[in-house]
Parts: sequence; C-alpha cells; structure tokens
Amino acid sequence: MEFTKFVQKWQLYSAHRALLSCIFWLILWHLFTSSNGATKEEERVALLQLRDSLNCPNGSALVNEWVGNDYCTWVGVSCDRNLHVRGILLPGQRQLGLGIWYPNATLLSHFENLEYLDLSDNNIGSWIMPEALRRMSNLKVLDLSSNPLNGDIIPQIRCLPSLEELDLSTIYPSHAFIPALSALCQLNNLRALDLSNNSINDENIPPCLLRNLSSLETLDLSRNHLSNSPRTLAALCGLRNLKILNLRDNFLDESSIPSCLFNNGSSLEILDISHNKLKYSSSFFFSGICSLQKLKQLSLNDNLIQGEIDPCLSKMTSLFYLDLSFNHFQGNLPSFIFSNLTSLDTLLISDNEFDGTLSFATFANLSNLRYIDLSNNDLMVNTESPSWFPSFQLLILKLRNCHLNNDQGRVVPSFISHQTSIEVVSLDYNALQGVLPSWLLNNTTLFLLSLRGNSFSGGIPLSSGFATSRLQLLDISDNRLSGQLSSTIGYSFPELSHLNTSSNAFKGEIPYSYGNLTKLLVLDLSNNFLQGKIPINLRQNHTSLAQLILSGNNFHETMPSFSNMSNLACLHLQNVGFGGSITRSLVNLPVLEVLDISWNNLSVSIPDWFHTMPNLAIILLSRNQFHGTIPISLCQIQKLHFLDLSANSLSGVIPTCLNNITSWKKESALHLPYFIWISVSSIDYRVKVPLTTKGNSLVYEGTPLYFMTGLDLSMNQLTGEIPSQLGELGALHSLNLSFNILTGHIPKSFSIMEKLESLDLSHNNLVGSIPPEIVQLNFISTFNVSFNNLSGSIPFEKNFRTFDESSYRGNKGLCGLPLDTACTSPNKKPPQQDEEEE
Repeated sequence: MEFTKFVQKWQLYSAHRALLSCIFWLILWHLFTSSNGATKEEERVALLQLRDSLNCPNGSALVNEWVGNDYCTWVGVSCDRNLHVRGILLPGQRQLGLGIWYPNATLLSHFENLEYLDLSDNNIGSWIMPEALRRMSNLKVLDLSSNPLNGDIIPQIRCLPSLEELDLSTIYPSHAFIPALSALCQLNNLRALDLSNNSINDENIPPCLLRNLSSLETLDLSRNHLSNSPRTLAALCGLRNLKILNLRDNFLDESSIPSCLFNNGSSLEILDISHNKLKYSSSFFFSGICSLQKLKQLSLNDNLIQGEIDPCLSKMTSLFYLDLSFNHFQGNLPSFIFSNLTSLDTLLISDNEFDGTLSFATFANLSNLRYIDLSNNDLMVNTESPSWFPSFQLLILKLRNCHLNNDQGRVVPSFISHQTSIEVVSLDYNALQGVLPSWLLNNTTLFLLSLRGNSFSGGIPLSSGFATSRLQLLDISDNRLSGQLSSTIGYSFPELSHLNTSSNAFKGEIPYSYGNLTKLLVLDLSNNFLQGKIPINLRQNHTSLAQLILSGNNFHETMPSFSNMSNLACLHLQNVGFGGSITRSLVNLPVLEVLDISWNNLSVSIPDWFHTMPNLAIILLSRNQFHGTIPISLCQIQKLHFLDLSANSLSGVIPTCLNNITSWKKESALHLPYFIWISVSSIDYRVKVPLTTKGNSLVYEGTPLYFMTGLDLSMNQLTGEIPSQLGELGALHSLNLSFNILTGHIPKSFSIMEKLESLDLSHNNLVGSIPPEIVQLNFISTFNVSFNNLSGSIPFEKNFRTFDESSYRGNKGLCGLPLDTACTSPNKKPPQQDEEEE
C-alpha cells in the first residue's frame, strides 16, 4: 500500500515537473523573442539552411526553386501579411537513398509566426536539440507522418500551446514511438489527431490519450491492431466534441463498440468502422447507430454483417454518405428506407445478398444523389416501371450484375439520357439486348462506359465528325457486336486511354486510325474475326501504348516488326496465325514484361537474345513448331517468373543453369503496370495473363499473378536426366516436365522446393523410387508421376495423402496406398535409388 502511494506521488510530481518545464521554456522564449524578434533576412537564411540540411550533402531539388530574396513565393512557403513565414509545407522532399535525416530543431526557432509545418515522408529519425521545437508557440498544425521517428520529439510536442492538429500516422518502427504517446495527453487544445497505421493495439494505447483530449473533434485510429476490448474504446465516450471517428482496418467486432458511443448527445458526423470483423446485424447495434442524429457519413463496408437492413436507417435524415457494400446483408430493400434519406449523396450497397425486386423509382426524389452502386446482389432492378422522372443528376452509376430490366425487355435504363453530368456508367453482366444506344455512346460528359458481358448486337454507332467526348475508358467486350470496327473512333473519342472490344464478332482489318489514338494505354481487340495486317502505327512509334492484346484473331502473316514502343509492357499475340520466326525487333521494346505468342505456327529455333530484354518476366511460347535445344541464354533472364515452352519439338537436355534465375530462387513480386483512371471514381484495369498450371489453363491477375512462378517444358522431345540443380528453385510454384523422354531418377533435391504447388513428371522414362523426402513439400496440391518406370513404396504422408491412384498409374513397380498393390517390403528401396546422381 505504501509503495502504491509512493508511485502515485512520484507520478504526480513528474507531471508537475514536466508542466513547469514547459512553462519555463515558454517564458524564456517569450522574453527572448520580445526583444530579439527574427528579421525577414534571418527567416530567409534559416529557410536556406533548412533546404541544405534536407538533402545534405547532395543538394536539393529546391535549389532551383528557392532563389531570390522573395521567400514568400518559394514552393512550400507561405507568409502572413507582414511577410513573416506562416507555413512550411515540404512533404516528401528528402531524396531517396540519403538515409535517416537528423534535422536541427533550432533551424525552426527563427519562425516565430509559424502556424503550419509539414515535414512528412522525409525519413526523419531523431532531432538535434529537439527542445528548440517548444519555441514554436504559434504552431497550430504539425504533420510528421511517414517518418521513422524514435519518440524523442513527443515530449517536446506537448509543450506547443497552440497546437490544434497533429498527424503522426505511419511512424515506423512503431515499437520505438508508441511508448512516448502518453506525453500527448497534455494537449488539451488538440482538435484533430491522426495515429493511423501504427500497430496500436488494446495493450499499448495510453488510456489517457482517449480520455484527456476533451477538445478533440477528429480522431483517426484506422489501420491499427485494435481488437475486442470495449474498455479501450469506451474512453471515446468522454470526447463530447468528437465529430469524425475513423476505426477502419482494425480487428473490431460488434462487442468492441461501446454502447455509450451512440449516446443521444453525440456530436458524431462521420463514423467509419469498415474493414473490420463486425459479424451480424443486431437491432441493438443498429438502433445505436440510428440514434446518431447528426451522422452524415456511415461506412460499414467490408465486414461480415448478416441479416436484413434495419428499418431505423430511414430516420437518419442527415445521412450524406452510406456504404454497406461487401457484407452479407440479405432480404428485400424496403423502398421507404431510402425515400426518406433526402440528403443522401452516395449510396453503396454492392456485393451483398439482397434479393427481391427494386424499382429505381424509389430514388426519384433524392435530389442530392450523385453516386449509387447496387452491383452484385441478387436484386431484380427495374428502371422502367412505374413511370418516373429523376430529380437527381448522377455522377456515377454502377449496376453490374443486377438482373437489370429483366421483365422490361432488358433495355438500357432510359433515365440515363436525362443525366447531364454523369461521368461513370457501369452496366456489366446484365444480359442487356438490342443495339448500343447512340445517345449513350455519344454522351459528352462520360469518362467511363462499361457494358461488358451483355448481349448487345449490331455495330458501334458513333457520331460523325469531331466530337467533344471526354470518354477515357470504353469496354464493350463479351457481347454479340459485329461488323467492321469503326474508323472514326479516334475522332469520336480523342481522349480514349482504354478500349476493349474483345470477345465479339468484329471482322475485317484493324483501322489505321486506331494507331492515331495518341493517349491510348490499353487496346484489347482479342477474340474477334479480325484479319489482314496489324497497322504499322500500332506497332511502331506509339509511345503511350502499354498493353496491346490482339490474341484470337486471324492475321496469318509472318510476325511483324515492333519499334519505338517505349511504354509497351504487355504484348499478347496468342493464336493469331503467325508463321516464320520470332522477330528480333522485340528487343526494341525496352519495358516489355509479358510476351505471349503461344498457339501460333512459329518455327525455327527459340532465339538466344531474350536475355537482352532486361524486364522480361513472362514468356509464353507454347504450341508452336520450335525445334532445336533450349538456349542457355534464357538462364540470364534474372526477372523471369514464368516460362512456357510446352508443346513444341524441342530436343536435347534441360539446361542445368536454370538455377541461376534469381526470381525462381528467391520470391519476389512481379511489378506489372496498374492502369488507373481517376475522375470522381477510381477504376483499375488489371493486367491479365493466361497461364497453364496444375493441369488447367487459368487467367491470372492481381496478387496471384504477381507472385506466380512456373516452368513448363512439357510435350517436347527432351532427353537426359532431370538436373538436380532444379531443386534449388525454392521460389518456383509450378514445374511441368511431362510428356518428354527423360530418364534417370526423381532428384531428392525436389524436396527443398518449398513453394512448389504443382509437379508433373508423368509420361517419361524415369526409374527408381519416389524420394520419401518429397513429402516435405507442404504446399503441393498437384502431383503426377504416372506412366514412368518407377518402383518401390509410395510416400503416403502429409499432403501426399490427398493424391489418388491417377497420380501413380502406369508404374508397374510402385506399391502401397493409394494403389491396391501392397508392398511386401515397404522399407526396402530399389537398387537404382543408390545410384541416383545428386
């Protein structure tokens, strides 16, 4: 008991001492500055010293921008009416590779009138003389986010009496920084605090931080590790002025949210609990949310919420933004819920399990509505009946996979023709019929129009002459469109950056005018009936094009040349009828990463110059007529992720040098380009590549593609033994050597290919036993050694217990499960095994 009292007295003494220290420094600084106010020249010199320190010893990009005496016009500097520095905003100015920056805090003490300071993302570790920061008595806004701060600055921040906004998000490593956070508890005037992305959890967050900051209006704790401790968040209930609360990307469930947070006196206007683990829709939980009468923005998306939507939402008449997408909501959508929300600007309920019929007339009187997404539910959305007229002017409309107008002729919603400001329309996968409406294609406000996966027929109706269209992305793929491609598309859509007409029935030649779309990044004309030659201006001097996808057409020519395509990263020419040899002009594509020329009639040998293309990562040459040996120069392609040479006429041995390929030995991500258009909505178009693994041809995209690695040499005439060096390819996910004439043993070294998921050695002349060590392949899900001359006991452990007899058939000497043949001496190895070449 006495010890406890001693500790309490000591804590009280320490707090008083810290407060007196702050007061002492402030008085001292006031006395100093009252008689020694910094001159404008001193401020200019201090700025130059800060500039030189920022990128010492390499100089700075600011050297060319911070020139002359009028520092108030310098980039990142703002001044008050008396020409004293009021703001210094220098985010991300430190050059990469210079290491940790240790700025001298005395440089900032010259700016007596400084109110705004942003030094985020500058690799600041610690400070020289950090106590000098206390002198910035007028500082209101401080942003030190995205820096590796060690925590020594936090005690100085608490002595800034005017501080109102503080951003300490993304401080790394957080374990050195979080213990110092308790010093912030004395910032009684703080109105906004951002501690997002800091690995804060229920144990290390100082309780006083949420309890003492009574003036706080904005709190961001997103992207942390908060979980199921309601006591932690209960401290929020004392923040009576809190208007914005962001708890996104934590591990919270509904029991973590304290009921006191929903008090009728709450000032909350924005609440984000998205990307958590909220599981079910309880009336208690939603009635609490519905009591927040001042709430304008509610984000519950990307949780696990089940059940029907609560009718009490209809009472939240102040709601401006509602996001319930990516949950498991079920049942009907009562029209009265939304018809009452007259302030609603954004409604996002996509990717749930809502069903029943929904008339779009429900939203007719929501005059403020700008963005609506009902995609990917089981709803039957009807826009044509009953008769109605929209009071709103949408910017974004997303109705993907909505059974749209199934009982109204499956027509394009006619109300869109009255939307004079609309920028994004996505009506994919609705089985819409008829011809493409010309009024929709020629809308001059659209940025993005996606009609993929419908049943439109006819051609592409475009306006004649030059248009004022702003369209950047047009996707009409996977329909029943036919006829010839329009030659006026460049005039109709001069801003086009992404055009996808794949999987239709277009015929004829590719119009020359397609090469004149100078802003085009992605062109996908695959799987049509196009013929003739690829226009020269699509394969030469087109410096913007990043993806050219022409697979599945009928060009039937020798492979044409490519040059001066400085941005081309992906070239897909699968199954287009090319003959002859691979054009050497491909070396003129400096950033090419994906080359797919499979399923053609290319012959001669595989070229030995691929290694001169430094970024090449995926090479797909399967199902051609290549002969000769596998060039050892392929072993020099260090970024190679996937090599498919299957179904050719290659002979000779498998190069032992394949173990030199770095990306097959150590896992690394493939950095394929992401193409993003941002207007009022972010739209991403992922690179897609067809790869054959595990016996299936699948289209890979996103993360699975970035980490996929594989080698496919199947269906050739390769001879000799399997090199044991292949076992060194620890990052390889798929290996297929089937249907060759390989001899010898299965290398024991295969057991250390720790990432291997698929191994196919079938239809060869392999002998000996299956190495028992192979059961160490923990990720293996496809295994086939059928139709060889293997013998001995089958390893039937771990993942290998999942493979049936089809993986082993055609080997008369094999025994044990899963075969019906029992082993007479299960521990006895065949004599050939001892002769295996390591």
